[in-house]
Amino acid sequence: MNKPKRKFVISILACISLLSLSLAGCGGADSSQGKPQGTDQGGSASPSITLMTNDSTQAGWAAYQKKIEDATGVKINVVATPTNPDDMVAKMTTILSSGDNTIDVMHTNDELITAFSRAGYLEPLEQDVMTPEVVSNFSEQYVKDMITYNGSIFSVPSYMEVLAFWVNHEKLKEAGMDVPTNKEQFLAFAKAVTKGDVYGYGGAWEKSYVFNEIGTFVNLFGGDYYDWSNPKTREALQFMHDLAQKDKVTPLSQLADIYDPMIQKFIDGKYGMLFMYTGAIPTFQKSGKYGPEQLDIVPMPKFETNDAFMASWHYVLNKSSEKKEAAKKVLSYVASKEGQIAYSEMSGRLPARLDVINDPAFKGEGVDKVREYIKTSNLRGRPIVPQSMEFINSIGSIFQKYVSDEISLDEAAAQANKEIERLGIK
Repeated sequence: MNKPKRKFVISILACISLLSLSLAGCGGADSSQGKPQGTDQGGSASPSITLMTNDSTQAGWAAYQKKIEDATGVKINVVATPTNPDDMVAKMTTILSSGDNTIDVMHTNDELITAFSRAGYLEPLEQDVMTPEVVSNFSEQYVKDMITYNGSIFSVPSYMEVLAFWVNHEKLKEAGMDVPTNKEQFLAFAKAVTKGDVYGYGGAWEKSYVFNEIGTFVNLFGGDYYDWSNPKTREALQFMHDLAQKDKVTPLSQLADIYDPMIQKFIDGKYGMLFMYTGAIPTFQKSGKYGPEQLDIVPMPKFETNDAFMASWHYVLNKSSEKKEAAKKVLSYVASKEGQIAYSEMSGRLPARLDVINDPAFKGEGVDKVREYIKTSNLRGRPIVPQSMEFINSIGSIFQKYVSDEISLDEAAAQANKEIERLGIK
C-alpha cells in the first residue's frame, strides 16, 4: 500500500464516532451473523449483488428491496452494517482498502464517502449512473461539495436531510413569545424558558457530534469554520460559550451527549429549542410529540445569515466489485425518481432529488418545511475533509476545553488553527 492510501486508512480507522449515524432509525443489525439476507434460492440465474446497509432492519425494507429487484432484475443479498460506529468504520475500511470484492455496494455517510473517494476505493458513477441529466435533479452545491472529486461523481445520495431549527411550541406559548427569527429573539427565548432542570437551548456537544452545532453557529454568524482567527468565527464561539457559562441557558452536562439523549430530552420537555436533522421526524412522530403545537421545525433564524447545512447517506460502488454492471443497474434505480420515492416510503426520510421534493403530489412528512428551507436558506454542504473524524474529534476536544473554561478563546483559536494547518486543510 502506498503512503497516501496508508494515511487514509489510518485516518479512517482512527474514527471514534460518526455524526449522521445516530439519527433514530438509522441502526441495523450486527453483521457479525455473517449470513447475507436475500440469498438466491434454487440456483437462480439472475444477476445478484451484495449490499451492506444500516436500513435492513426497518419494517419496510423487504418491500423496498423487492421494488429494486423487480425494477432491475438484480437479486440483492443484504449484509447489515455493524451497529457500533467504530465497528462500521473498521469493517467498511477493511473491505475497501484490502480489495475485498464480497461487498459490491455500501450505504455510508458524508464523512466516509469523502475519505473513501479520495483514497481511490470507489468506482466513479458519472458516466452511466449519475449522468448530467440525472445530476440536474439533485442539489448542485451539495453534489459539488460532497460527492464530486477530481471531476468524478462517487455516490447516489439516498435522501436529503437539513440540519434544521426546532422549537418546542408549548414552551413558546408559555413564554408568550413568537418563534425566534434573529439572534436577540433566540437568546430572549432561551432565557425565558430556562428554569430548574429545563433549558432554553439544548445540544449534542460530545466531541464527535458538536461539529454540527459549531458549524451551524459559525454559518449563522457568517464565519469560516476553517479559520478560528476570523472575527465572525470567534463571535460564534463566544456565543456558544456564553450560552453555557454566562447566560446558563444550556447545560454543560451535554458535553457528554450525542443525538439520542439530546432528542429524548427535547421530547421530555427539557429543552426549548435545538438544531437537529429533518431525519429525526419519524422519531418525534413515534413519541407523539411532533406537530405545529408541540415539537416542530421552524425557519432558520437569521443572525448575520440564515445558512443551513444539508446532509445525506450514500450508495457507493466498491471499486473492487466484480459485479459492476449489475450494481450500476441497482444504483441507477436508486437515483431515479421512482427509486427515491421508494426509499422515502421505506425510511420516512425525504428524497435527495429536488424534483421529487418540489412535486406538489409528493406528500412526505416535513416536506413543506424543507421546501421552505430550500427556498429561503442557503443550503450548504458541511466542511468535511478526508481526515474527517480526526479533524472533527480534535476540533471537538478544543471546543470542549474552551466551553469548560479550561482554555481561553485565544488559546482555542490558536490550537484549532494549528490543527487545521497540521492537516493541510487550508
